[in-house]
Amino acid sequence: MKVVVIEGHLSEYPNPVYLKRGDIVTLGEMDDEFHNWIFITNDAGDQAWAPIQYIDNVVGSSTGILLQDYDNLEFNTVIGEKLSVLFELNSWYRVSRSTDEIGWVPVHTVKRT
Repeated sequence: MKVVVIEGHLSEYPNPVYLKRGDIVTLGEMDDEFHNWIFITNDAGDQAWAPIQYIDNVVGSSTGILLQDYDNLEFNTVIGEKLSVLFELNSWYRVSRSTDEIGWVPVHTVKRT
């Protein structure tokens, strides 16, 4: 699916975190604005929002294990920019640019073309 940016987005997290399947993370608060996103911290102290679906919570603890590779690279976008949607998850699109970069954008900032 192709989309065009209708509201520019500026990432609040300019230093993306790259995690691998099997990485252990500490689980923090759930996001109030975007459901099913949880704040995590890895062993190196890097912090990010991650989709809860990507994490296996260790019962009885605040620890989780990544079920798949994940990065929180949010694109800074400008109105009129064209993107290709790879999939939607928790009100965010995983998209690619014409330069083959892959990242996240909020669904409400784009529309189908």
